[in-house]
Amino acid sequence: MEIGRQHMASDFGLVSLVLALMITALVPLLFLKHAAFKTELNYNSFYFFFKISFFLILSAFIFLVISFVFSDFSILAVYENSHIDKPLFYKISGTWGNHEGSMLLFILVISLYGFLFILFSKNLNESLKSTTVFFQSIIQLIFLFFLIFTSNPFEKIIPVPNQGLGLNPILQDPLLAAHPPFLYLGYVGFSLLFSLLLAGLITNQYSANWASIAKRWIFLPWTFLTFGIALGSFWAYYELGWGGYWFWDPVENASLMPWIASTALIHSILVMEKAKKLFNWTAILAILTFVLSLFGTFLVRSGILNSVHAFANDPRRGFFILIIISALTFAAFVIFILKSSRQGKDNASYIFLSREFSILVNNYLLIFALTVVIIGTTYPILLSVFAGESISIGPKYYNTILAPFVFVFLILMAIGPYLKWGKNFFSVVRFKFINILLVSIFLTAIISFILQKQDIVFWLGIACSVYLIISIIYETYYLKFTNLNYGRLFSHAGFGLLIFSITLNYFFSKEFTTKIPLGGSANYQDFKITFVNSFSQKQKNYEELFGYYEVEKGSTKVSLKPSIRKYNQPEQFTSETSIKNQWLSDFYIAMDYSKDPSNGIGVRFYFNYFIGLIWFSFVLITLGGFLGFIQRKNEKSN
Repeated sequence: MEIGRQHMASDFGLVSLVLALMITALVPLLFLKHAAFKTELNYNSFYFFFKISFFLILSAFIFLVISFVFSDFSILAVYENSHIDKPLFYKISGTWGNHEGSMLLFILVISLYGFLFILFSKNLNESLKSTTVFFQSIIQLIFLFFLIFTSNPFEKIIPVPNQGLGLNPILQDPLLAAHPPFLYLGYVGFSLLFSLLLAGLITNQYSANWASIAKRWIFLPWTFLTFGIALGSFWAYYELGWGGYWFWDPVENASLMPWIASTALIHSILVMEKAKKLFNWTAILAILTFVLSLFGTFLVRSGILNSVHAFANDPRRGFFILIIISALTFAAFVIFILKSSRQGKDNASYIFLSREFSILVNNYLLIFALTVVIIGTTYPILLSVFAGESISIGPKYYNTILAPFVFVFLILMAIGPYLKWGKNFFSVVRFKFINILLVSIFLTAIISFILQKQDIVFWLGIACSVYLIISIIYETYYLKFTNLNYGRLFSHAGFGLLIFSITLNYFFSKEFTTKIPLGGSANYQDFKITFVNSFSQKQKNYEELFGYYEVEKGSTKVSLKPSIRKYNQPEQFTSETSIKNQWLSDFYIAMDYSKDPSNGIGVRFYFNYFIGLIWFSFVLITLGGFLGFIQRKNEKSN
């Protein structure tokens, strides 16, 4: 009876997907019939069909979760990514810990944003609203076809095995379980802005008013994407044993690229709304943001990358995703080229040191940073595919090129909000910025003296980030907490704190790799690491060997207990880090697996300075995005 219920859940799931495909197809058909024959569109029925498709996709996802929970190994995805002994939480998260389930979640998010747009756009012009839903349904339909015919999450396996292969142990972590859904709520959510752009162009409503509408729908996915990136960064820090917060892994960059593009888009939409400029630039950014989101999907699911983040290894799926990306990009630019000349015209004149000018320059800097990341991510892939050579582009490439531009970016972030729309206002406020500059230089000198660091890059990183933070504090005090754009203040303060913390982390963190026998010790600069003891424990689905280490730095002594886990299903070794926070710094150790522990066990030791403030800065940036969404206010226009 239990097996029968399991099979019924999978059967219902597949039926729900097929019905969702059919119902979704009705939405664009109704719209095209209305457009072709000039008939009146029944908006209630039109939106009703899209809502039904959303609930069908949601039902399919719930049925897949049930199949994972009850270990229905008649489904290939469950067999390959779960097993009976896996804890319930990881059975549930295993639903999206694979290609098929993650693509179903991907489509669910597309449908969710369309559903929310219908619910919360009741006062919107019906032609713009219905055309947006039309394009959203097209995107949903394309990916439903892809899912059902290339990546069916309910594909059967015969004969039915008694046990599954299990989920990759590295993915069995609470934060990583939450990481993909938040990422999807982020970059997949940009599909709605993409649809809204095409609708605005088609209906000749791409204007400053369109920008006011679009602003409400970009803050939400941007906030989710920021939070998802932060979760992934923190997970990699304590789980992978790499010792840092960002590693420029290609799949990490896949989420960073749409984040950079969407950050530029947020600011260009503001200029479009307030100054009635950057119409074409904003349209291109909206297309680019969604295309980069799809490109991230391609990287993760094409099998072209070997990464802990990657879900698929079937090149055919990657080929189909490339076709989808190419088709959507081509269609979007055709519509843009044909319709953009009929929309609002850009006022080509930009007054030097006006607010829109500062945002434009910041946009250029963001696009430059995006170009650097795209080249660093795609060049090794292209070289490997076409020349058969493997190279690795690491932090040195990104840090060397991007650092000088980040410093300029910080200064413009500080100055921009004080400037006026359409006029050069800097002469009125220049004394404020001179005072802020003097305070920043003074604080930088104090920090440099206390930390005894003499380096031009260090000075610039501290001075520019402090300059931004002080300018925000001054603005808050000057406006007496009234008429403040809290979303911008929190996100800008978070970014300033992020660069401040990264600068200190870069110059004062330490890294040391060695082998230490039981009872032995190793010395590195002013650190002493002693391997005191080891012991093992057996859990339900893994065995764990702990090492007990003592680390001394001057008068400070901390105890750390890293471990090596041997999982039973699948059989795999993982390294579990041990981290001890000491307010401004982390003592961090990871052990390496050793077949012969008598010769010593390899350890990787990191002393990470100011790492806690890096996580806190992510919190501030995310909070800024959330406040920007709920506040729904423009910056002061006077």
